[in-house]
Amino acid sequence: MSQAGLDLLPPSIARILRSWGISALYPPQLEVASRGLVESGNFVLASPTASGKTLAAELPMLHELFRGGKVVYVVPLRAIASEKYRSFSKRYSRLGFSVRMTVGDYDSSEEPLAMYDLIVTTYEKLDSMIRHSPAWLGDVALVVFDEIHYVADPDRGPTIEMTITKMMEVSPRARRVALSATISNLGDMCRWLDAEGISLSWRPVPLRVGVYSAGEVLYEDLSEEDVYGPTGLPDVDLVLKTVRGGGQALVFYPTRREAVAGSERIAKAFSSYSVPVDREALSRLASEMLAEGPRTPTLERLARVVPSGAAFHHAGLSHGVRSLVEDAFRRGLLLAIAATPTLAAGVNLPARLVVVKSRTRYDPRIGRKVPISAMEFHQMAGRAGRPGYDEVGVAILVADRRDPSPEELLDMYSLDMVEPVVSRLDDEAKLRAHVLSLVAMKEGASPSDILETFNRTLASIQLGFRFIRSMIPRILRFLEKGGFVSTSGGGRIHATALGKRVSQLYIDPASALLMVEVLSSPRLRSSSTLEILHFLSLLPEMYKVPLRRRDLDVVEGILDEMSPLLEPDDLEDPSDYVRAVKMALVLRAWIEEVREAEIEAEFGVEPGDMRRYSDVAAWLCYSFSEIARLLGFWERAEMLRRLHVRLRHGIREELIPLIALEEVGRRRARVLYEAGFRSVEAVALADPADLEALPGIGRTLAVKIISSARRTLGMSDADSPDRVPLRLSRDEGDILPGE
Repeated sequence: MSQAGLDLLPPSIARILRSWGISALYPPQLEVASRGLVESGNFVLASPTASGKTLAAELPMLHELFRGGKVVYVVPLRAIASEKYRSFSKRYSRLGFSVRMTVGDYDSSEEPLAMYDLIVTTYEKLDSMIRHSPAWLGDVALVVFDEIHYVADPDRGPTIEMTITKMMEVSPRARRVALSATISNLGDMCRWLDAEGISLSWRPVPLRVGVYSAGEVLYEDLSEEDVYGPTGLPDVDLVLKTVRGGGQALVFYPTRREAVAGSERIAKAFSSYSVPVDREALSRLASEMLAEGPRTPTLERLARVVPSGAAFHHAGLSHGVRSLVEDAFRRGLLLAIAATPTLAAGVNLPARLVVVKSRTRYDPRIGRKVPISAMEFHQMAGRAGRPGYDEVGVAILVADRRDPSPEELLDMYSLDMVEPVVSRLDDEAKLRAHVLSLVAMKEGASPSDILETFNRTLASIQLGFRFIRSMIPRILRFLEKGGFVSTSGGGRIHATALGKRVSQLYIDPASALLMVEVLSSPRLRSSSTLEILHFLSLLPEMYKVPLRRRDLDVVEGILDEMSPLLEPDDLEDPSDYVRAVKMALVLRAWIEEVREAEIEAEFGVEPGDMRRYSDVAAWLCYSFSEIARLLGFWERAEMLRRLHVRLRHGIREELIPLIALEEVGRRRARVLYEAGFRSVEAVALADPADLEALPGIGRTLAVKIISSARRTLGMSDADSPDRVPLRLSRDEGDILPGE
């Protein structure tokens, strides 16, 4: 740690850092301070994980906040947003600044954000807010683009790049700070953001990178280490050696199945070789996880390994369970986590040892394993080394006999070989929505005005403006043919009412075209819920559910009995037609209140996946209902709105009124309904003692639920005869005066 630096800061900021327990600056922070970037200017900072990038960004954040400016901190993942929000809330609330996190809900301008000083959000959410043109965007003094290397992501990169470009356009006076652990082409990023570049390799804990092969680890300095252990399994023996020395370990596996199996091998080794753990506390943790639920076979497997000090972590687990795993690891209660590579892209969980079990990872976009990139390896390896605990962090790639030699692997995955961050704005299908959003924002713009925005993108720098210019006219023709835009006599482009709404709804214009086509078809009137769910599952935004061999007979049998709203020829990619039937069956099970454990057993869909699938399906259904409303299909709009609520919460039709109450989810709504409280009115007139006796409610929740029902109906406590006991008919659920 540098012993200099605080004297380079404005005195007010230096005092704050000292109150946070910071007596000196790390090199990235020192660079920002010494270059005068605290009080003015833009910068791109490329510095390893745990080197202090966030605090380097906080220095200009503090400066702008004390000047009365608004700061927006943008991240690629909700998990990171939650982590940053927790950290910033503690720090900045004490300084008198208001902090707000906003994610999801893409049909809102979030005007209430005008009253907040520091906003934490995701790139997609920021993009959706820009499309609604909130007035407060003009007040932004500084925006931080965290993990900016996500611009190179094949799926989300175009949205992230366009969001950053549009943010620079709508808030031209806002300062820009971009952060990443891995950028090899810093010059491109600096040209794009008109920013100064800072690139450092310093880490608070030195990192040793090695390759395991045939019982030995070869390190980058060509030193070797024998790792023959008691189990004969390299991943387990490497972990055992580390935890016996007082450290913690993260092991990255290419698939969920391998991560779960790896955690079980590690847990068995911990028990067999008497690794000291707090079994009492870990057993309580396992019970907490089971209570957090939903209780599925996967969760039960997790609960069985946790008492030994190990766990697994992947996106199939619910958010609450993943948070329990992360927190227990941070507290040192768990000694090892077996994870998929998604953990490396999410929350900050450093460990003394990082093991990358395979040179491949599963890619859901193509349905098979692919080699990891050098950037991906260093995202995982960067987790090695806990500041304040470890003298050195170790990252080891486990090679198998089909891999190149350890020497070659060390060369392939050295820092010098990290791939450049490249633009993904080379796909017309992914650009359609962004061109439409620009037309909607720039009402009456000319084609050259639209092109001018694209001239500010990273793609223009890397691919050349001629390439961009060749795509935009074709996209504009597609949008005009689809009825999303129109051209006036002067060559000005205007978004139609449909185009504006589609842009606000944050859906692909191709999806909207299919919705318009289906709404105009008489088939929709007689369609079953399953057929509507199949339609939603065919839209470009929807996840693709894995199709197992055992699913084929069931899916093909269902397809034979359906009258689909779309035919394979209606789709850009007809290969997903059968797969969408399985997704429709999964979604139908969800809205029929099938337990998550049964959904996992029947379809292989875990709770975390179920939540993602239902969230996207609900959003598409909501958008479908809004387009129906816009086009005057009122009955269909109402039917779709109700289906949207069911998809969002996983409930049957009869629970829709109850789910609107505070503190009432799908389980409590069902409990209330089965107890006879089948309407908001019934709940509003209830005696708290009646609800208190129901499973999973209790006194405090009973009062909150009844108060919510009364507010919904515009009642006050005095309006309700809550001193009179109520008798409920079990058959009809009618409210009857008590005797």
